[in-house]
Amino acid sequence: MTAPLTKAQEALADYDEARADYMRFLSMDPPDYKAVNDAMVAMDEAHIRFKVAMGDSDPPTHLRPL
Repeated sequence: MTAPLTKAQEALADYDEARADYMRFLSMDPPDYKAVNDAMVAMDEAHIRFKVAMGDSDPPTHLRPL
């Protein structure tokens, strides 16, 4: 039986999954820009959750320009 993942590990796994999606959608011919954008948002959200889980006292609320 494996130990449950910590919140930081879950955020990293989510980030890796979103990054893989980002690369896959970007490499399509033609690229699926809506899906690329959604994957970038998912990467940002996972990054923020990771920073919160690691105890960042002032985590960002967003990473990409709005």
